[in-house]
This record gives sequence, structure tokens and C-alpha cells, in this order.
Amino acid sequence: MGSYVQDQEKEDIQIVDIYWDRIYLHIKLAGRDIYHKEYAIATRKEKGLYRIALNTETDEFVLNITNISDQEMLFNADWYIKYHNDNFAQETEIFEKELAEYEKELEEYMKEKESNPDLPKPPKPWIPYEWKDIRVDLDTCYKLKDLDKIYRYSGNNYAYIFSFTPFKTRDEIICTIKTTFMVRHVDPEERVFRAESEYYSKRFKKWLIYHLERFHNHVYQLFTHITRKNGKRILMLSETRDMGGNLKALDDRLKERGLDKEFQITYSFHKTLESRRAKIFFLWLRLAVLTARQDYIFVDDYVPFFKYIKKDPRTKLIQVWHAGVGFKSVGYARFGESGSPYPYAAAHRQYDYAIVGGEALRDVYAEVFGINREKCLPYGLMRIDGYMDEEKITSFRENFYKEYPQFQNKKIILFAPTFRGNGQRSAHYPYSVLEQDKIYDMCGDEYVFLIKMHPFIRKRLLIEEEYKDRIIEFSDYPDINQLFYVTEILITDYSSNIYEFSLQKKPIISFAYDKAEYELIRSVHRTLDKYAPGKVCTTLDEVVDTIKKKDFEMEKLYKFVSENFDETEGYACDKVIDNILLKK
Repeated sequence: MGSYVQDQEKEDIQIVDIYWDRIYLHIKLAGRDIYHKEYAIATRKEKGLYRIALNTETDEFVLNITNISDQEMLFNADWYIKYHNDNFAQETEIFEKELAEYEKELEEYMKEKESNPDLPKPPKPWIPYEWKDIRVDLDTCYKLKDLDKIYRYSGNNYAYIFSFTPFKTRDEIICTIKTTFMVRHVDPEERVFRAESEYYSKRFKKWLIYHLERFHNHVYQLFTHITRKNGKRILMLSETRDMGGNLKALDDRLKERGLDKEFQITYSFHKTLESRRAKIFFLWLRLAVLTARQDYIFVDDYVPFFKYIKKDPRTKLIQVWHAGVGFKSVGYARFGESGSPYPYAAAHRQYDYAIVGGEALRDVYAEVFGINREKCLPYGLMRIDGYMDEEKITSFRENFYKEYPQFQNKKIILFAPTFRGNGQRSAHYPYSVLEQDKIYDMCGDEYVFLIKMHPFIRKRLLIEEEYKDRIIEFSDYPDINQLFYVTEILITDYSSNIYEFSLQKKPIISFAYDKAEYELIRSVHRTLDKYAPGKVCTTLDEVVDTIKKKDFEMEKLYKFVSENFDETEGYACDKVIDNILLKK
């Protein structure tokens, strides 16, 4: 298939500054291609488009936001600064030819897929656009949040809001300008579907979902009132993952102490967000009945079900958050950004307690969950209780090398990054950054390179045949924490897996090819440059050079361990059991 549209050279145009002068928004451009172009401010699919003129003396657009064009203001939408694509007609012609070729290839692929499941799906042709987004330089991106404006009028009953957000497209960062007319509402908890959705169909859908969610709450309240609490019912619950980690550690310890005879323990594990909406309705109906009967509910991740019910105060909801280290911003730490929780109706607000790794993380997770600091209990991560037990480590190593004898005389490099994307449905990783020839040469006869991707990522790396003896896809291996026992070097980025691995005092490399973009777009509590437990690399060449020279910056690792572990031999499970369940 041809690739003219995809591989053409990008125009040298970028936004290098944005600033305000009263009601005038200044947007400055730079680049050799900025002159003799047509420009516009437009919505994503150009339902709204206003042509704007570049001042060639200052290289700026100056927009009067009260009069963008013909006495009009920008309506409620996301807006982008764009330039006209002069090659649009030519690209469209090529695209149509490539599309016809793609459809033929797709037909052949569907025929051969059953007999050859590893056959790669043909790539879709690149879609041409008549108006193209203008990218924004990183220095300007970091200024955007300070540029938000609120223009109040009519006695503070109305407001016109301008806000700016960096947005990552397939291969560059652009600026989203959000404009919103806001109306003060007497009840801030009341949802106004008319304001949330432009179209009636979407409005009705939101209305229907809202009332189905309220139905779940009514069912929950009914069973709460008819169920007598006896203080002996425990539910282990997750809507994102299977039984494991902190929940499994707690469950194992309860059974070791014989407390499964004193408490009635129930389990509920469903990957709810991967299900269809109709199935979610029945899953939550079951949860409404199940959770209403419990005295204690332990969860290990975000549980959207609790967003829609008003929890009985007699039931204690305890979050044992799976991520040990507060690198990525989640929950209320991302308030106001895409996907952030509602101010009032939010699952995180319902926690009675959150179990955190240590004293240094209490403030981090109080911010994340939007709860008081005293509710964040620094008992430690339950899954690392006994993690460094020598007998356990020796036994695992013996069994592992029996199962994988080909690794016996090799040092294992484990590549285990976090996902990219907004969540479970959109999780991905750009495998193009893993240049297999360079990894293969780096390994030589000394190393093997195991790849274990985040559980949210379904697509696996296709390893070329000539590299398969040193580069191995290992994502289906069930327990990464046990895999650490045989790992010599961990390569990761913003993943919480550094928490357990750091206890072994072995090298950690943070390979963050998109460090500046990730920390800007995704947002983080703590930057890699300041808090990473080892060498930070932004290119694969730097990773290779670090391993060859063994320049791992181990002093950062020792500092990380001392700052993040109050008791490395901790008894976190016993603290949770004794203080919360047995009330000692």
C-alpha cells in the first residue's frame, strides 16, 4: 500500500506563545512556512470555523473573544488553531486509491486470519484533512493552565470561560481551547442533561443511564435496611482486575490466622469496564445486593459502582490501592482535566480508610482520593509482607529455571512499562520505540530481554523471527512480583512495579521516551528526574549505553528505598486486620 499521505514532510509551523491582553488573545507562530497560509480557529470536525488573519509584522493572531467574527463569540465547544492544507485535493485522490487497496487487503486478511492468527492486520490509510492542526511547543504547553479566564456577568449569575489544555494527537501536541457559557444553578449536585449534551439522542441516553444508576441505589438502600449487620462479613472486590496483589495478601493472611472461620469472606471480581452497558447493569444490580450485606469492603482500584450509591455508614469501605508509588496523577489530583471525578458524586469520596505504603505518601493519596489525611493509614503495602523471604525466593528460582531452562545461564532484563492512553479501553504502547535490532545486539550472549506489558494492553509485540532467542514476549506470565526474583535489571517508566523491585536493590532504568509530554499531558505528582530510583533515559540508545556501561545511578535507588519504606519488613496485613477488623 502506498504511504504518500502518511509520510509527507510536515509543515514547519508551530505555536510558540499564547498570552492575554484584556479581551484580546494573542497567539504567536514561528516557522519558515507560516506566511502565505490561510488560518482558522475551528472545532474538531469543523462544524464551527472562523477564518483568522496572521499579522505578518508580529507573527501573531489577535483574537477579540467578544467578537470573533460579525459580532459573534465562540459557542460551547473545543476549538483548535488550524491552517489550510493546500494539498488536500491531491491527498484525497491518493487516499481514495489507498482505501480501495486497503479494503482488498482486509478481505484477504479476514480469509487467512483463522489459519494464521499471528497475521498482522493491514494498516488503515492515513485520512487527509482540509484543515490541519498547528502543533504547540512544550514551553508554551506548560503555560497553558495559567491562561484560563473566567468572565463573569449579570450579577455573577453567568460566566464565559476560556480554558486551555494540551492535547496529544497521534504524533504531536496541539492546544485545545475550551469555551463554555456557564449558568449558576441553585443545586450544584443536580445534573442538567440539556447542558451536558448538544443532541437529544445523547441527552436521552444520559438521562436513561442516570435513572438506571439511581435504581441501583434504591436496590442498595432496600437491602441495606433489611440486612442486619453483624460485623463479620467481608467482601473482596475489584471491577478492574482478578484476585491478586494486596487483596490476595490480605486474604491469605486472614486464612493463615484462622480468621476465615470467624469472618464470612465473599469475593467479587469482574472487569466491568470491558463489558457492554447492558451487562454492566446486571453486574451492578448484583453488586447492589451483595455490598448492602457487608460490614467491610476491601477494594484495590477505582470501583465505579460506588459513584452511584450512597454507602451505608455502618459499612466500612477500605481502599488498598494497588499502586505503591505516587507518580501518576489520578483521581482528584487531576480535577478539572479530562476524565476527572465529579465534585460530589465520586467513588473515592466514599472511602472510610485508604491503606498507603508509608508516612511520605499520606498527603499524596489524601489529594488523590479527596479524603482527609487521617483516613490515609500508613500501614504499608500488604503484598510485600514477607516478599523478601529468602526461602520463598530460593524456591521460586528453582521452580522457574526448571520451567524455563533456556534462561538458566542468562541475566534477565525485564521490560515492564505502564500503558499509554486514558484508561482500560484505550490502553496501548507504541512498540515502534523498541528497535529490536538494537535490543538484540545489546543482549549479546549475556542477557535475555523479557517483555511484560500492563494487563490493560491486549496487543502484543510481534517479535521478528531472527530475534526470538533473545527477545521474548512474556506478558502472559501471571505474577510480575515473583518474576522480579529472577530479574537482573528492570526497565520501566511510571509504573508502580518499582516499589517491590526496589527492595531487591537491583538496577532500575526509567525509559520514558515521552517524558516531557507524559508529565505534561498525563500529569504527575512527582517527576522522574527528581524521584526516579535510578537512571532516567529518553531514548533506547541511552538505555543500551546505560546497560553496557553499567551506569545505573544506584545512589538514587538507595535514597528511594529509605524515603518510601517506613518498615521494609512490615506487617501490613496484620496491621489492617488488627486495627480495622479486630479493632485492637
